[in-house]
Amino acid sequence: MEKYWNWEGNYIGVRQKDYLTACDGMILGKFYGKEIYDQNGNYIGEIGKSNRLIKNRTKESFRRPGFSFYVKGTITAPFKSCDPYPMIQGYEDFLQ
Repeated sequence: MEKYWNWEGNYIGVRQKDYLTACDGMILGKFYGKEIYDQNGNYIGEIGKSNRLIKNRTKESFRRPGFSFYVKGTITAPFKSCDPYPMIQGYEDFLQ
């Protein structure tokens, strides 16, 4: 399982098949390539460097097909936070 942190260094969760799953098993989004969309099909972010998640503000209007709110992931142990990266202009942190 690939582990992901946001740009500020906070642990977000893991990839389980095509889904980004929080440590409590809640599905945060679905991967379409490097981009991530919520259950309503709205763009919420993408994979940046070193498995850090970030949101490109120019993609806020991007949409994909939604998915079931009944999809659940496996519960996993949380991981420690890590050092933040400097924010890139035109982006914001994942799930602020």
